[in-house]
Amino acid sequence: MNTKIKKQRLKSIFRRNNKKEDKKKIQISLVSLRNMVKTKEQEDILKLIEHETIPSVRQAWIDYFLEKTKPAKIKADQ
Repeated sequence: MNTKIKKQRLKSIFRRNNKKEDKKKIQISLVSLRNMVKTKEQEDILKLIEHETIPSVRQAWIDYFLEKTKPAKIKADQ
């Protein structure tokens, strides 16, 4: 496959969305994430976050980490 075509495909996948209605950027420290770790899986994800250099990929890992660390919903008494 042509290199130019590959680059165009990658750009379309990782294109930034600069709309005003986008979510506000919230920065979270690695120390805060470290304090949330309770399982081996979460520890592994945190290591991936710490070593990631591509901002969009790092953000995806952070989102995934936060999804995995959500507290279980408490069932209401019936």
